[in-house]
Amino acid sequence: MAFLAELEDFAAFYERSYPGAYRTALAIVRDPGFAADVTQDAYVNAYRDRARYRGDAPVLAWFHRILVNAALAGLRHRGSRPREIPPSEFRMGTSGDEVAAASDRLTVLAALGTLDPRSRAAIVLRYYDDHDYATIARILGTSPGNVGVILTRALDRLRAAIEPGSAPGAVHAERVGGPR
Repeated sequence: MAFLAELEDFAAFYERSYPGAYRTALAIVRDPGFAADVTQDAYVNAYRDRARYRGDAPVLAWFHRILVNAALAGLRHRGSRPREIPPSEFRMGTSGDEVAAASDRLTVLAALGTLDPRSRAAIVLRYYDDHDYATIARILGTSPGNVGVILTRALDRLRAAIEPGSAPGAVHAERVGGPR
């Protein structure tokens, strides 16, 4: 139950995890103000329900389930299409490599906008937050095998959005990290 200690000082957990949680919510809901609201709601829910945490998974995985559920529920409730994320929301470097990397990030973020929220969540949880299939399955309430299906289809749609005319199935999990 070493993970329980992380919740004992909730303020420290909040400070340490907020930047990543906000970016995860932003990638899913694609609206900076709404992402901030969803993130705050998730922390309120986590604080209120912290006594329910059983310690059977890392605290961050437990929290990500709350965050993703809040983001997906918020999108369902909102009933509108998320807007594009303005480039100012992401740090742009000044060197050639930093500018190219920032441009690549913006391209991927725009492509993420073509995915449904659940597929976006799976992509973000796997390739941004580095969760394994079993953890993503717990967060999304599905099986690890279905996570693989969701990711494969989402990666195919991302490839098509980034490189129009690319063949379906051209992006494979092992190319970008594979299951853990």
